[in-house]
Formats: sequence, C-alpha cells, structure tokens
Amino acid sequence: MTEPTETSEPADRHASWLELFFDLVVVVAVNQLAHLVHGSDDGTAHHGPDALHITTFFALYLAIWLVWTTFTLYSNVVADRVRVRSMFLGMAGIATMAATISESMGDRANLFAAAYLVTSGLGAASFSRSGQILLSWGAATRNAGLVPWVVSFWVDHPWWKLSLWMLGLAMSLWFSVFAGRGDGEQLLARLNEQLARRSRRERERRAPQGRPAPDRPTLVAARVDAAHLGERLGLFVIIVLGEAMLQLVGAVSEIEDWAPGGGLGWLLVLAAASGFGLMIALWSLNVRYGFAEETRLPPRLVLPAHFVAIAAITTVAAGLGSVAAAFDEHLPGTTVWLLCSGVSGYLLVITLLTRSTRRWPVSAAAVVLPLVVAVLAGLLPAAVVAAALFVAAAGQVWNLRGALTSGA
Repeated sequence: MTEPTETSEPADRHASWLELFFDLVVVVAVNQLAHLVHGSDDGTAHHGPDALHITTFFALYLAIWLVWTTFTLYSNVVADRVRVRSMFLGMAGIATMAATISESMGDRANLFAAAYLVTSGLGAASFSRSGQILLSWGAATRNAGLVPWVVSFWVDHPWWKLSLWMLGLAMSLWFSVFAGRGDGEQLLARLNEQLARRSRRERERRAPQGRPAPDRPTLVAARVDAAHLGERLGLFVIIVLGEAMLQLVGAVSEIEDWAPGGGLGWLLVLAAASGFGLMIALWSLNVRYGFAEETRLPPRLVLPAHFVAIAAITTVAAGLGSVAAAFDEHLPGTTVWLLCSGVSGYLLVITLLTRSTRRWPVSAAAVVLPLVVAVLAGLLPAAVVAAALFVAAAGQVWNLRGALTSGA
C-alpha cells in the first residue's frame, strides 16, 4: 500500500491574506450553527435543543466544514497559483449556506442543499483545472456523496431530508478516509486512463464539425504542505474558541445584577472564571498538542479529528452561554450533555493526537470526568458544572505536559 507521490514538502509558508479573508466567512457560519444548540426561552424556563436541532447542527456543520476543507486544501496545494475568483466564489457559497441555517429545515432547506452542491462542485473544479488530485482526501476532488443531496430536493419531511443529507455526508467521509488507503499509483493511472478515454470521445465527436477539443492535462498527485495545513486547521480552532468567548461574555453582559443576593454572588464569579479558564485550557491543548503546528498525519486521519474537535468546541460555546445565563440553576438535560460531551470529545481527540501512552489512567480520568459530571448535573448548579469541566481540561494540560516531558 503506497502513496509515493503525495507527500508533505517543507516550506516556510503561512496563511495568506486571501486565506485569512476566506476564513472570515467561517466566523459567520459557526455563529449561526451555535444558535441551533442554544435551546429556546419561553420567558419562564430555558429549554435545551431538541433532537431535530441537534442532528441538524451536526449535519450542517459537517457539510460546511467539508466545503471549507476543499478550498483550504486547494489553496494549500496550488499555493501562489490560487485563483482568487475561485476563493471568492467559495466564500459566497459558504456565506449562502450560513444565511440559510436558521431555516435550514424549513423554507430554505433546498437553498442550503443547492449551495452545498454548487460550492462543492466549484471546489472540485478548481482542483481539476490545476491538474492535480488529492489522493488522501477524496471529497476535495471527487465527492462521492452528492447523489443523496440531489434526491433530497424531492423530499419535504425534515427528518427524511436530513437523513438523505447525512447519508451523502457519510458517503463523502467513507470515501475520503478509506479510498486513500489503496495504491496511489494505480488509482492515479486509472483516473488518467478515464480522462484519456473521455478526451478521445470528445475529439471524435467534434471532428466532423472541425472544432478542436480542449486539451486535458494529465493528473498528478497533489503535494500537501503539512505546516501550512496545520496552521489553517489551528486558525479554525481559534475561530470557534472566539465563538465560545462571545457566548460567555454576551451572557454575562445581559445579567442585570452582578452581585445577586442570597449568597449567590460567588456562583456568578465561579461560572465566569471557570468558563474563561476552560477556554484557556482548550486553547493551550490545541497550540501544544493539537492543530497549531505541522501535522504529522495524512489528511484522511487529521481532518476527521479536526471536525470532531471544532464541533465539540462549538457545543461547549453554546453550553457556556447557558451556564453564564443560569449560573445558579440546573442546566437542561440536552444542554448539559452537549456541553460535557463536547469537553470529553475534545480531550479525547487531543490525547489521541499526542499518541502518548504515559500516564494513561490520568488521561482516561480526564476524558471520563465530564461525562460523570453530566450524569450528576441534575444535582449541581450550572456554575459548579463549569468548574468541574475546567478541572478536567486543566488537569489534562498538566498531565500531557508531564507525560510528554518525561518521555522526551
């Protein structure tokens, strides 16, 4: 099993101004997605998100992220030869998807699907024009999961439509993760054969009319700049951490009395301090062991881990907003499970990325503790829940630092 032509090449290269501008649209998308898991407020009690909103959140997030990865990998591979117009069209597509999120299971569902199909096609076409193909992440150049999205235009029921979207996304991920495990040279030869047959048929069709057929370049395996990719993935994590900060600060700013009576003032301080400390711990784990440096893994492994991490942080962001808004109350069941499982999932991903087995009982305890907190959350005020999550994340920062230092 080989991938001889798709390797990382060292280069002192950083995200360009165009790429940073492109990532701004992700800020909007993440903010809109977070609203899906905020729950609702009927004026008397806060309710957590229901099953449809949670499922929609993960499905739409994955769709937007897949489009983002396509254009991120495109700009990574072609470097200075990137087409500015292609990047702007990609931005427009993601912005359209973000604008439809609030009504994505209603009147704008088909618009979201159309934007996903068109933007995915634009990204793949950009790769095709460059004459390169990414063997270790097929969704960037040969998205295998588009048919269910097309079928969804004729389906009206939200759950059935969402099921078709998830089927398409699952096909895209399966193809991207497992198709890259075969022999890269054989796959590349097979694709170039198909391209040559298509060119011959086009020449034969145009010959009677005297029209020349356009030349199709021979495909070559794309070379991924691992350092640049790690930086772009890390920037995405910073974006969603910024969303968490926005949710926390926004919720605290809406509290009228910052010194409530009845001895509850300390709970407000605990909620705010724990939320801020949790974000610092998550940031520290990312820059030390996550996605802020050169990635050591191929795209088919590091990219799924990246999606789990950013989706987890986004659920944490929504949960922190609820903690600050109701620091002395019990969190709704779905909210607390999204918050706690988000912290647990993020800690698990970072721990696996370090590939360190030293002090594994402490690592396991840090990953499991948030889930234990979720079980006990019905007995604890929201501020105490946030404090326990901070302890889990900060403990893992200390644990991994000691484990990797002792193993150096």
